[in-house]
Amino acid sequence: MKKGLFLLVICAMGFSALAQTHFRDLSFKEAIRTAKKEGKLVFIDFYTTWCGPCKMMSKDVFPQKKVGDYFNAKFVCLKLDAEKEGKELAGRFKVNAYPTFVVVGTDEKVRVQLKGAMDADKFVNKIEEQLNPDYAPDRLTALYKEGNRTQEVVNRYAMYLLEQRKEQEGFKVVNDYYASLTDAQRLEPANSFLFTRYTLEVDDEKAAFMVKNRENFDASLRKEIEEKIAQLYHSELMRYFSGYLWSKGEYKEEKFEALKKDIEKLGLTAPNRYEPAFRLIEGRVKNDDKAFLALCRENFEALSGVCRNALVMNMTRLVQTEDKEVLGELAEFVRSRLSVLPPAAITFAGRMLDGIEERLNR
Repeated sequence: MKKGLFLLVICAMGFSALAQTHFRDLSFKEAIRTAKKEGKLVFIDFYTTWCGPCKMMSKDVFPQKKVGDYFNAKFVCLKLDAEKEGKELAGRFKVNAYPTFVVVGTDEKVRVQLKGAMDADKFVNKIEEQLNPDYAPDRLTALYKEGNRTQEVVNRYAMYLLEQRKEQEGFKVVNDYYASLTDAQRLEPANSFLFTRYTLEVDDEKAAFMVKNRENFDASLRKEIEEKIAQLYHSELMRYFSGYLWSKGEYKEEKFEALKKDIEKLGLTAPNRYEPAFRLIEGRVKNDDKAFLALCRENFEALSGVCRNALVMNMTRLVQTEDKEVLGELAEFVRSRLSVLPPAAITFAGRMLDGIEERLNR
């Protein structure tokens, strides 16, 4: 298993249902009074208008249902600009980096202070870890060594090991637990984390179980399981589509054909517009650079937005040449597609284009 994939950002297939974290329009004193009345703590997101990671948290993390459900149940939430209305409070809590997240009790004492952006699972895990002494790393390690195999301990201990880059140990914790369960136990909602969080590849035994039993999961989980299956197959297809396997000489036609059949059988081809992606994968193997570029031009509009981005951003891997005529066509292909790319991809593609044109001018 390619465990390092756990720590990589992959092409997102979209969130499931969203539930916005509820940030209230209250003063700090009002938030404390409200927290006392509701039996909660106060959570504060200190941000600035110029902070990129702050914007990422607001756009990608706080809107997620699991994050909103967690924070709305436990906290009175405030979002404060540390350079404006939150400046005095940021000074009081010694906030000097952004974003900084602070949890205070109704006694106004700090219970948690975290800095920096992180993904949803890690964010919630870190908050819980600091609020609950049983989730501290030393305690989790002791509980696991004592033989505690509750879902909570297995999940949090594995996450801790993976965050420490102890990937082999972390996945062993997960897979040993998975192996100890019956099929009926694996389908229990409390064990869904095994599939949604720790299944990263289509050739993982847990992925095969998901596919085989996708209609047997609890109704509340089926959409999430279907989305996870789609994400796994998308990620595997991207290893072919990006030219990664081809450029390393690891492309195996029989494996690709098997993957293609599985994607078709699962009904993922049409909704994800994979037919042109299949043609480009096969065309890269069978054609020279010039013919492949023609195939890219022919199929580009039919690709999904995700695949368009992936194609442009991987063009210098897919077309490895010093032929000036082909380099010119490659530069024209990238330049003419900049307008359809998102801002982050445009920046990357711009740097790529500079590199291509530098080679052209040698």
